[in-house]
Amino acid sequence: MFRSLSLVPYRLTGLALGFACLSATGVVSAQRMTTSPEQAYDLGDIPSARAVGMGGALNALGVSTTALYLNPANMALARVYHLEALGAYSPEAQRETIGLAIVDSVINTSHLSGGVAATYNQFDPNGLHRVWTDIRAGMALPLGDHFAFGVTGRWLRVDQAVSQGPFGASYASDGSSGSPIFNSLTFDVGATATLEGFHLGVVGHNLTNPGTSLAPTNAAAGIGYLSQTFAIEVDGLLDFTTWEKTEGRVMAGGEVFLADHYAVRAGWRYDAGTAIHAASLGFGYIDPRWSIELGMRHDLIGAHSGTLGVLSLRYFYDATGSTTPSDEPDAF
Repeated sequence: MFRSLSLVPYRLTGLALGFACLSATGVVSAQRMTTSPEQAYDLGDIPSARAVGMGGALNALGVSTTALYLNPANMALARVYHLEALGAYSPEAQRETIGLAIVDSVINTSHLSGGVAATYNQFDPNGLHRVWTDIRAGMALPLGDHFAFGVTGRWLRVDQAVSQGPFGASYASDGSSGSPIFNSLTFDVGATATLEGFHLGVVGHNLTNPGTSLAPTNAAAGIGYLSQTFAIEVDGLLDFTTWEKTEGRVMAGGEVFLADHYAVRAGWRYDAGTAIHAASLGFGYIDPRWSIELGMRHDLIGAHSGTLGVLSLRYFYDATGSTTPSDEPDAF
């Protein structure tokens, strides 16, 4: 029985990768995208199923692999060894993402947590055809019982079709036929404080200030509350780079844990830069050794409607045998 159960996460991971590869190899319409480039790129954020389901509001509560994309300090807040495969797709933006991530805060004696993630992304393959590779490595350290600090290094390479920008052939919008339009290292820094179920997280992204909307410098903060049966969070973000002036984003979401195995999520996001209100839903089945999670976001109010779906498969491994996700609701 144990052997057959242990094979389940690997089979599910294969299904997730198969789903992602089908979308990435062009089993999609040959139409151009119907959203704006800024909406399709979405600050270059890497979507995770839990974060998308909660409207993006996870800068305070987003532990495990989600912390690599949002607030690296949160890797230190739960004892986990998680491996994740994810695939995301947006039909209107013709956006596709596939990725792998691993976070380890169990197999060490120094309390130092770490993780790595790599994703391949593209949108509008029949037009602008922006393609980017995002590789991250992060570390986090708890400072006492109620505070954690983390850093994530990020390598980002972005390519784009030549002569597809709004002004025709342009090095600024296209680069050259043999080089990317962006290829550089940057980093994020985050901190989180906790007290009796309340979490307060702050984070800065792309702090080398690259000066481009491909790696926009922004700051985010969130406050959340977590219990054994539910979680709720509200976040705010300031984008200093993408637009002519600083624009904000407000996110709110919650989740309910049912029967020790099921997570139901909902959220809302308003982005002032694109002037879009978006609603989201998420669902997850969480076993002591693996999980399958789905997050969906749809724009309800805005000039260009878009939809994004994310499928995430995770395998939980704890070499110490001391904890499992079912013992720690904050491990998700």
